[in-house]
Amino acid sequence: MVLVERGSHPRFALGESSTPLAALCLERLARRYGLEDLHALAAYGRWQQHLPHLRHGLKRGFTFFHHRPGEPFCNGLTNESRLLVAASPDATSADSHWLRADVDLHLVEAAEDAGVVVREQVTLESLECTEPWVEVAGQSPEGPFQLRADLLIDATGRGGFIAHHRPVPERPPTVQRDASLLFAHLKRVRPFTAVARGAGARLPPGPFPDDRAAVHHILDPGWMYVLPFDHGISSVGLVGAGDSGLRRLTATEAWYSILRRYPSLSQTFALGEPTRPFEWIPDIRHRLQRAAGRRWLALPHTYAFSDPLYSTGMGWSLSAVERIADLFATAAPVVPAPSALARYGALLEVEADHLEDLIEGAYAALPNFPALVAQSLLYFAAASFQEVRHRLKDTGGWGWEGFLGSTDPVCREFVHQGRERLEDPAGVDVTAFTAWVRQAIAPRDIAGLADPDRNHLYPLDLDTLVQRATLLGMSPGQVEAALPRLRSA
Repeated sequence: MVLVERGSHPRFALGESSTPLAALCLERLARRYGLEDLHALAAYGRWQQHLPHLRHGLKRGFTFFHHRPGEPFCNGLTNESRLLVAASPDATSADSHWLRADVDLHLVEAAEDAGVVVREQVTLESLECTEPWVEVAGQSPEGPFQLRADLLIDATGRGGFIAHHRPVPERPPTVQRDASLLFAHLKRVRPFTAVARGAGARLPPGPFPDDRAAVHHILDPGWMYVLPFDHGISSVGLVGAGDSGLRRLTATEAWYSILRRYPSLSQTFALGEPTRPFEWIPDIRHRLQRAAGRRWLALPHTYAFSDPLYSTGMGWSLSAVERIADLFATAAPVVPAPSALARYGALLEVEADHLEDLIEGAYAALPNFPALVAQSLLYFAAASFQEVRHRLKDTGGWGWEGFLGSTDPVCREFVHQGRERLEDPAGVDVTAFTAWVRQAIAPRDIAGLADPDRNHLYPLDLDTLVQRATLLGMSPGQVEAALPRLRSA
């Protein structure tokens, strides 16, 4: 096996925030193949204990704050501008933000230790599929580079190496909207909660500290993410906020121009200093017509990407890695059959449709915060149901179940209908839409997301999980007995 890298490690990479579904894949891969480091990466406490030299940050869940241009952030006791959804009951079992320069280097070194040949700073220029081989050629620091392989896995990202050398066109977006991304790493970012309280906002106690999460600032237009790492750096990004006026500015000028519109964010980043220059990607969306072909397949981030809003990238990619490993395990010593590659590609297509519906539904809700809160419950219902079902039932074969409920008829339908309702040209009655969401997710709501008395603060509630055992096809007693399988055990 050969791993070809056009750059060299350590290097920066986007995709830094993990989720419970990503942790599930890591744990299954660790268990099946005896990879203890992947088991450690799946939970913040284990990471701290076993891999402390790899820099990371604590992610207890998802935090959302809604901002109005020209006004300090304002919030009351009912959290009309705030949403917290826990993904873990404590820090030990929580997810992490990954400093990809450290983690990716660790994984490459682990691959080398396992016998993988790693070639860096290679520029591939040609691809030939001549049965029974795939042949690539290009340039390396040592001179001309050539490689013949049984199967090529494309992890090159948007557009993909294979798509440039085979007839695999891109699909145009189904919705025209600003999909730019402005991003950087900053030091000396103030905790937003301190700024908000200083301006008079009320922040009733939630299920976790607001800033120890994937923090989402909902703007008009677009939104901002903040991922705090433990070593004092924050990964930040502005998504869908690059209007035509800003496009005439440099990336740094555009960042500060947007901050000036939001006083509380301006204070939060007043002392922020980039540790790497701001960069601007004009359109982060992409999707190829297919994800697999004769002797090749693409990883999800090469095949399709919609948006980082719900941190789906890492979990989807790891799901695909798990499937590919399974294909090779069952096909050894030969490569997977064409029918197996086609099965892989067909599942990614279903998942891409599902994720597009989820993301475009969210953008149809923006910047109406109550509508976005309701729409987000579709995501949290699908994610929590899939995670808990996999952990408590543990019957195997989960790697081939569609990511985020994409092959579950109930989840697939409520995500799709949610988008259709929010994109209705006649407009959306938020009260009616919220009522519909609560009814639609009821068959999958094992987390109590439909409870309006929570006031937008959702902990990981084991009592509710036991009470709703029948949604999992289990009895309350069976769920109680299986609780040690949860990551918090």
